[in-house]
Amino acid sequence: MATESSRTSREEVFDAVKNLRRRYVLYYLQRYGGPVELGELAEQVAAWENDTTVSQVSTGQRKSVYSALHQTHLPKLQSAGVLRYDPDRSLVHTTDKAAKLDMQLASDPQTSLPWHRVYLGLAALSLVLLASVWVGFYPFSLLSGVEYALLVISVFGATALFHTHDLRRWRRRADNAAPDFILEVND
Repeated sequence: MATESSRTSREEVFDAVKNLRRRYVLYYLQRYGGPVELGELAEQVAAWENDTTVSQVSTGQRKSVYSALHQTHLPKLQSAGVLRYDPDRSLVHTTDKAAKLDMQLASDPQTSLPWHRVYLGLAALSLVLLASVWVGFYPFSLLSGVEYALLVISVFGATALFHTHDLRRWRRRADNAAPDFILEVND
């Protein structure tokens, strides 16, 4: 059960990430690690907000985001405890509390498969196959326990390889796109 302090802390975090610009900041820091120079962060956030590339961000766009990050957004995220901002050195980096935030890109309609369903289906099929081997249904009775285990491991391994390939392809497509978020707090 959550204590009052963890609930308050969680509420503070959710309040801090209500703003899309702050979610962009956290996403960038989690994706690229830290510490990150404020100017670099401002350029990327401005690019996402203006649906352009970092090289095409205007000076005005960059300055506007830089000022807002410096004056409002970074202090708000720092008070929520999810990042540390050193204004003297213009450096921003995440805290241990930020590691409990799971910022994920929302599902991409272009991904090839609902992978969670594939794994659930494989698990169910593996269970049926195991029961068939155990009861001795032909032709499953021809498999030994070790052969069954190797078959299941091979199928899950091949599926994981395809999943990895699909995920990398999806990340390449989304590499410079502005992220759309799902946020989970892992307590």
